[in-house]
Amino acid sequence: MEVRKLIDPRDWLESERVIATAFLHPWDEDEARKQVDAQANGEAPRYEESWGLFDDGVMLTSISTLRHQLSLGGETIGAGEAHMVGSLPERRGGGGVRLLMREILRDFRIRGDVLAVLIPFSCEFYRKFGFEVASRMLCQRLPIDQLKDFVCDMRVTRIWKKDDLAVARALWDAFARRRDLSELRDDGAWAWRGNGDFGEPDFLHPERQRYAYVLWDGDKPCAYVRFSFFHEPDMPFVGELDVSEMTWESPAAFRAVLGFLYRMRAKVSHVNVSLADVELATMVPEGDKVEQRVECHAMARLLDPACILRLMPHPHGTGSYVLGIGDAFLPEVGGRWKVAYKDGRALSVERTDLEVDLVVDQTVACQLLLGRIGFDDALYRPGVTVQGNEETLARVFVQRPVHFTLGS
Repeated sequence: MEVRKLIDPRDWLESERVIATAFLHPWDEDEARKQVDAQANGEAPRYEESWGLFDDGVMLTSISTLRHQLSLGGETIGAGEAHMVGSLPERRGGGGVRLLMREILRDFRIRGDVLAVLIPFSCEFYRKFGFEVASRMLCQRLPIDQLKDFVCDMRVTRIWKKDDLAVARALWDAFARRRDLSELRDDGAWAWRGNGDFGEPDFLHPERQRYAYVLWDGDKPCAYVRFSFFHEPDMPFVGELDVSEMTWESPAAFRAVLGFLYRMRAKVSHVNVSLADVELATMVPEGDKVEQRVECHAMARLLDPACILRLMPHPHGTGSYVLGIGDAFLPEVGGRWKVAYKDGRALSVERTDLEVDLVVDQTVACQLLLGRIGFDDALYRPGVTVQGNEETLARVFVQRPVHFTLGS
C-alpha cells in the first residue's frame, strides 16, 4: 500500500471519481476533467488538497482536505479538515481510511495545525481515529408573531454592493473572536457574486436568494444578519425565513435584529435560526411554540494539546494541575502535562513525569479542553480516572459556549 499527497492533475481526476463512487453521486467525467484542467492551469482556484491510498498503482481511497483558521481564547489557531473521505466499495474493510487518515493527521501536525475537524457521516466511525463531537447548535423554529415584543429602532442597510462587505466582515470577525472555535473566514467566503450575494452558494439550497443587512446604532455598525426565504409549492404567498448568519455586539443589538426580522411578517409565517448560546424559548411570550432541535454536526480531535491548554480560559486566582491524555491512534499526541495558571490564563504548560490528577483518552480530552463538556460530565465517561485535585479540576474544566459551525 502506498499513501501520497496528490499533485498530478490526473490523480485529482481519479480522486473525484473515487469519492463520487463512494458517495453514490452521479459523476460526469467530461465536466470533472474541465474543472480539473481549469485548476491545473490556474484558471480556477483549488482550495483543497487531495490524498490517495494506492495498491499496485490503483487508487482505492481518497481524502480531500481543507484548511481553517479558528478562534480560541482570542487567538487564531490552524485546523485541518478531512473534507471528503471515500473508498471504493469493492475494497472497503481493509483499513484504507485508517492508513490514510493517520498520515494526513501527521501532516496537519507538521504544518502547525492544532486541531483536526470534520463533518461525519457516522460519529462512531470517526471516533476510532480520536475524533469527538465538539459542536452544539440549537436549531430553533418559531412563529414570527412570537417576535412582536422586539423593536428595531436602529438604522438598517442592505448589503447591496461590494463596498458594503467590509462592514459585515468586520462585524463577523469581531463576533468570531469572542466565541471559541468560530471560523475566521478567508477572502473566498466574502467574494462578491453580485445581486447582493457573496461567498459560496448555500450547499443544500443553491437556488435560494440570500439577503444580508447591517444594523447601525448611529454611525456605529453593531449587528449583521443574513437569511433566505422559502415557501412550499402549494403556498406561494407565505413562507419561512432561514437565518443562516447572525452577529450582534450587545443584547440591545440582538433584540434589534429580532425586531427587524418581525418586519417580515406580511410574507413570513415562521423563522428558523440556529444559535450556539441563546435559547429563544426563554424570551418569547409562548416558549412552548418554539420548536427546538440540537444539532451536533461537527467533530474535532486534538493535534497539539499543549497549545489548547495555553490558550483556553482558566479560573481567576492561581493553581496548577497535571493532566494525562491517552491517544491510541496517534501516540505522539498523548502524554502528560503540568499546567500552572494565574488570573484566567495559563502561565506554563510543560510535559512532566509527575503523577497525574486526571487521566482521559483523546475523545474526552477534546471535549474537555474545547469546553464542550465540564469536569462533572467527564466523570460519567468510560476510562476517566481522577487521582486528586478535584476542586481545581472542577474549576478549570467547565462547559463554555462555543460557535463551531463548519461549512457555515
